Amino acid sequence: LVVSCRTEESSDFDVITFNIRLDTPRDSINAWPNRAPLVTGFINDQVPDLLGMQEVLWHQYQYLDSALTGYGSVAAGRDDGMQMGEACAVFYRLGRFSPVTSGTFWLSATPDVPGSVGWGAALTRTATWVRLYDKTVKDTLLYMNTHFDHISDSARVMSSGVLLEKLKELAGNNSFVITGDFNATPESLAITRMTEGGYAVDSYTISETPPAGETYTFNGWKDTTGDNRIDYIFIRNGMKVRSHETFRIIENGVFISDHWPVKARVGYYHTARGR
Repeated sequence: LVVSCRTEESSDFDVITFNIRLDTPRDSINAWPNRAPLVTGFINDQVPDLLGMQEVLWHQYQYLDSALTGYGSVAAGRDDGMQMGEACAVFYRLGRFSPVTSGTFWLSATPDVPGSVGWGAALTRTATWVRLYDKTVKDTLLYMNTHFDHISDSARVMSSGVLLEKLKELAGNNSFVITGDFNATPESLAITRMTEGGYAVDSYTISETPPAGETYTFNGWKDTTGDNRIDYIFIRNGMKVRSHETFRIIENGVFISDHWPVKARVGYYHTARGR
């Protein structure tokens, strides 16, 4: 029994979601050039198996892709599906995963049309996904990363519907992980819709150890406790969450981002193996 438990825990993996904030000089002391070493230092120290980042401009993606060691990645600019506009970049640790297929869709009524905008959203919104082969458990896992609109609540609610529909199509009976900045608090309709029907679960709510660190994730460049938990790691119902942590990182007055990074340690459900 002890050996079995260790085997199960050895298949656990770490996931981080992190809105890194786009590069804009408006951020003054917190502008990207001052934060970039903080971001890459944190990630290389944590060594997550899966990493989803939001607000990643193409030059930021190129920097991260070269500075983060041992990762494969997928990114697509939201304006054209290539290099224009912010990306929801996905990174996966090559020591653990091999890529199978990947893609990007738009959170709109026409999800396959690059640059399409949905339901009164202020901006173009996307989700980027990758199907991975997990070399440890010898099975496939779908990983999806997204960023919902910050203005339109109806866009966020409808985006949940698009996301879940695509998720069921892409993941099927396999395990999945979704990371993202959903711009919505846990009691909002967009988030309750994400978990209705019991297909996906908010990792924060089922952590086997009490969630550690901050209880909010958006800081707005202020070092005061907030109530905006808007960054999430969702997993397939039946998977395990060993721990959940939100990191507050400020060095010499410089914030790592206007969001705190969030990490969960995730375990597979038993039936995910042996198929």
